[in-house]
Amino acid sequence: MIDRTQAGTRCYALRLIRTVKGDVARGSYGTVLYAMENLGRRLMLVQWDTGMTVPVFPDEIAVEGQLSSFSAE
Repeated sequence: MIDRTQAGTRCYALRLIRTVKGDVARGSYGTVLYAMENLGRRLMLVQWDTGMTVPVFPDEIAVEGQLSSFSAE
């Protein structure tokens, strides 16, 4: 199921994220498009300011203005 409650929220990478489209450097900013469940894992689809749109795990990003990263519910 797709969860769009976080859509439009700015976030940044907490560490280097390696993806098939390229690396997302630590501290890179992006915008959350939606969250989803896949194979029992929660993923966030993020459109990075570099132009890439890739899914990441919630513990790899932090939402701007919040102290902690997304948590699996």
